[in-house]
Amino acid sequence: MRGKGLTLALAVCLLLTLPAGVWAQPKMLALDGTLWKTLPQGEKMAYITGMGNMASFETAMGGAGRAACISKAFVDELKDKTIDRIVTEVDAFYQHQPDKLKTPVIEVVLRRCTALCPPEIGAPEKSK
Repeated sequence: MRGKGLTLALAVCLLLTLPAGVWAQPKMLALDGTLWKTLPQGEKMAYITGMGNMASFETAMGGAGRAACISKAFVDELKDKTIDRIVTEVDAFYQHQPDKLKTPVIEVVLRRCTALCPPEIGAPEKSK
């Protein structure tokens, strides 16, 4: 029970730390480098923490062998990285590739901090 309360508290903190402009968005916000560059370090850390908490929850609720690919990447591959290190890697991606500011933060985290998840069986692979 204590874990659920902590997760809820962290989620509320994450929501309260988002800039006011985020709340005015007419549709679901995909946080990308344009907004990421403007966030203070604490808000970046809160965002990464929130993604990790969601992944941990989804993995725990899914049971053995049923976790979604994205959750599996966060839980298994990011467990040895500090939040600050992940934020630094995301910052570096946008700094060194300013033409990719529209790339969603979650995509940057998965591509820079984890191995990509394998494609689903039967899903068409992207041509290279």
